[in-house]
Amino acid sequence: MVHIKNITNRKECSVKTREQISVEKMETEIIEFLDCMSNKPGGVRTRPGCNIVHGKACALGTCVDNNPRVTPIDFFNEGLIVWISGEPGGKIANIMRNPQVSVGIYEPVDHSREQKSLQIFGFAELINVKNNPDEFNKRLVQFGVDQAIAGLFEEYVESKTISTEQKDVLLIKMPAMFNWIKIIPKKMILLHVIPGKYPLKKIWEPGSAVIQSFESL
Repeated sequence: MVHIKNITNRKECSVKTREQISVEKMETEIIEFLDCMSNKPGGVRTRPGCNIVHGKACALGTCVDNNPRVTPIDFFNEGLIVWISGEPGGKIANIMRNPQVSVGIYEPVDHSREQKSLQIFGFAELINVKNNPDEFNKRLVQFGVDQAIAGLFEEYVESKTISTEQKDVLLIKMPAMFNWIKIIPKKMILLHVIPGKYPLKKIWEPGSAVIQSFESL
């Protein structure tokens, strides 16, 4: 999001101001934003196909040996924790070598209304059926991914992409093919843009929250 202010006089500029704000209130605001933007479980499926209620995607940033990678991907959340189901690929390989990650969550800019976006800087933990089967299966059910996977395979059978026998084999093998990516935040920046006003940047770190704003001189 970009806020532009025309400057017609060299004396007309702005300065940043920082003010401590309530950590609890900022955490509540971030959770409300994440709840609004994240995927939701679709309950027990009633027909073939994925039944997850999809939210906005995020951009997951990983980096190894100064080679950054950004992956657009769906996400879930539980409070301030972001959960991503990750199939094998570059993002998983990068996290195994460097668990420091960043996440961007946003929507297309619309200058006619209030909008927020969120940057998360944190630590990614990989959870799978080998290293933590109880936690892995708990999240599979909690976020409705078990129902979604079964529904997708039923859809593949219906379209004759796979056979019923292949579906049964895949349902057994599928959990071992991906990881949960659990992202624990160490810093978050919530940008709040209000039409006709300077943007507000709210910065959260464990035990601390400040709001950074701009004022005209």
